[in-house]
Amino acid sequence: MKRFLLFLTVASLLSLCACGGGGGGPAADTVPTTPPATGGPGTGVPGIDGIRQEFLDAVNQARASGRYCGATYFNAAPPVAWNDNLAMAAYLHSFDMATNGFFSHTGSDGSSLGVRITREGYEWRSCGENIAVGYPTVPAAIQAWLGSEGHCRNIMNAGFEEIGAGVAEGPYSGMPAARYWTFDLAIPR
Repeated sequence: MKRFLLFLTVASLLSLCACGGGGGGPAADTVPTTPPATGGPGTGVPGIDGIRQEFLDAVNQARASGRYCGATYFNAAPPVAWNDNLAMAAYLHSFDMATNGFFSHTGSDGSSLGVRITREGYEWRSCGENIAVGYPTVPAAIQAWLGSEGHCRNIMNAGFEEIGAGVAEGPYSGMPAARYWTFDLAIPR
């Protein structure tokens, strides 16, 4: 059992990616098997709505104190607001990865973060993205990102004003139902 847990921890840490310049919902959340047709306030998607408040609170708590991201110190950053368009883009990317069995910032259709958030109607000036796989909860994913320099920089970037996140389940590296996390951050236009 210890070997398996060590493998999961190592595999998860190796899976973290940073882009741009970064959680999991409650274990009881049900993640839909098909993407929703539309987004907007109260998306009705458990992979968004089920993590929204916990995720927003965890990110704002992390930003409330100064911290080192690698060798660089970041002062406390202002709180961010949740945006359902960013969350839908994040969820759809997590769903894409979970459904199509890959782990990347590039979508299965070749899309980049900027393309994905624009598709959801988000007008942006700057954006960043953190992804992770295998973490079971929001706190586990956030803590892993805070321990990774590039992901931590995204979280602590005082310029980012809005966030959205989504989670979907699918097979990954021998795990039949791993959680794929996507966390999008942006400065609106």
